[in-house]
Amino acid sequence: VIASGMIYIVGMETVVALQATNPEQAATVWLAIGSIFNGLGGGVEVVGGIWVLLLSVAGLRGGYFGRGLHYLGYLVGAAGVVSVIPAAAEISASIFGLTQIVWFAWLGIAMLRQPMAAVQSVAAPA
Repeated sequence: VIASGMIYIVGMETVVALQATNPEQAATVWLAIGSIFNGLGGGVEVVGGIWVLLLSVAGLRGGYFGRGLHYLGYLVGAAGVVSVIPAAAEISASIFGLTQIVWFAWLGIAMLRQPMAAVQSVAAPA
């Protein structure tokens, strides 16, 4: 994500500089930069979707936190995975981004509410 964002920013500087002297070349460069940006994770949220889905499956199986959090995680994860379909990419990526904010906030609150005994019961590596 960081790499794709940096490519986008640096590419935008190049396109702005080219626009004054050669608008056609600036448009071509912008198309190339957009493809690289989207290919590196700027437009498709499939990896994040799979990650949230797997955490939600593990949370439900292990009985961690509340069931509602993990059902929301299924929705968030599914929206991320569906973003790989071009016809649904824009809406599903938007749903993924917005619901993932809610999911992360809920997860953080649930983790803070865990009793310290539950946190300390995890064995530290030697």
